[in-house]
Amino acid sequence: MQRLLTPIAALAALTMLAAPVRFPAAPPAPEVTAEAWVIVEVESGLAIGEHNADEERAMASVTKLMTALVVRSQADLHDRIRISEDAAAIGEAEVGLVAGEVWSVRDLLAAVLVRSGNDAAFALAQHIGGSIEGFADMMNETAEAIGLEHSHFVNPHGLDEEGHYTSAKDLATIAIVALEDPVLAQLTRTRLIRFKPAPTGEDRIAQNTNLLLGRYPGVVGMKTGFTGDAGRVLVSVLEAEGRVFVGVVMCSENHFADTAALFDYTTARVAVRARFL
Repeated sequence: MQRLLTPIAALAALTMLAAPVRFPAAPPAPEVTAEAWVIVEVESGLAIGEHNADEERAMASVTKLMTALVVRSQADLHDRIRISEDAAAIGEAEVGLVAGEVWSVRDLLAAVLVRSGNDAAFALAQHIGGSIEGFADMMNETAEAIGLEHSHFVNPHGLDEEGHYTSAKDLATIAIVALEDPVLAQLTRTRLIRFKPAPTGEDRIAQNTNLLLGRYPGVVGMKTGFTGDAGRVLVSVLEAEGRVFVGVVMCSENHFADTAALFDYTTARVAVRARFL
């Protein structure tokens, strides 16, 4: 004969069934040198962790992610652009454009996102916006359209300039939008690219400036930056546990080490929770 539960035992059983699942405590966020950072899960848009994520800061060359978004909305990849003297002379990080050369939009985008070429960013902006100021207006219109709240752009390359700033959280949003474009997603994960030789015959080969590519398992993009005002900045994309995350560190002393530590933290949190679901 099957024994029936006593009222007290039945109540205890119901209480156990109704009790909330208690997950083990998540690992604490690591100590990093970055003055601002955020980790966001792409699908949900939720932050796994953050610190000073809404503070407005100089952004350096991660600016070029917004530059690329504007270019993709305004130009065909096969369009041809003649390089101006101003673009060729911009300096700092560059792919080595020569005034008078003609490049395709696609190749200039590759130079922007793989080599972080200021000359390529300038050439694209000048062609599409009619001027750097005109292109900056397009950047700010795009920023408003995708919901950025702490950003303002005045140039396409990210060299320090008054009024040119963003936040870690806004950079994560830019990255998530860029990931939706297969061309940009592919370029930001490209580790090495060869361009046509310079008019002098010199080879032009670009290596991705994101050293986590190929070194940290699951990292598949996206963009580095460094200036005196911005410090070291890095936007990275991580594929882990069947999910995609965007990590942003700003004003870091070691953006690669900081990002690796934050991704370790992210995967540990996700793994702990997955074991109890």
